[in-house]
Amino acid sequence: MKHWQEHTLAIRLKTCGRFLYYQIGGKAGQQRILMRLNNHGAITQKELQDILEISSGALSEILQKMEDSGLILRTKCAEDKRQVNISLTQQGRETALSVEEHYHRTLERTFECLNAEQKNQLEETLGILTAHLEEIKSDPAFALSLEESCMK
Repeated sequence: MKHWQEHTLAIRLKTCGRFLYYQIGGKAGQQRILMRLNNHGAITQKELQDILEISSGALSEILQKMEDSGLILRTKCAEDKRQVNISLTQQGRETALSVEEHYHRTLERTFECLNAEQKNQLEETLGILTAHLEEIKSDPAFALSLEESCMK
């Protein structure tokens, strides 16, 4: 098979990514919002939307569920009534601490099979790969070749 090694690497990265995605709570789920608010304090809904890189509608839906569950408070910003501030309730802070403990346990268990040198090497290698992916993502020729492949 042509490109066998690259295929194997892609499959293994996908498996690792899927595991982390589901164990740590997804890209923009409630867990990530809880941890962000717990570690950095109140934030505007717009700032949170920019950090999470999701649409305002998707964020509003998540925040409504969190508000209904008693995890967050949404209040109008005193300086600009168009802005909405998001903050944790006491229940939200307790939940965030629990989520953060689970997050750290998951990370420890995930990487316990690697020694410090292997972790450093993996971090460096993934940094190189991530930087390269950012480059090719913005390459119009790459995007065009993907579109052409899908049209066939």
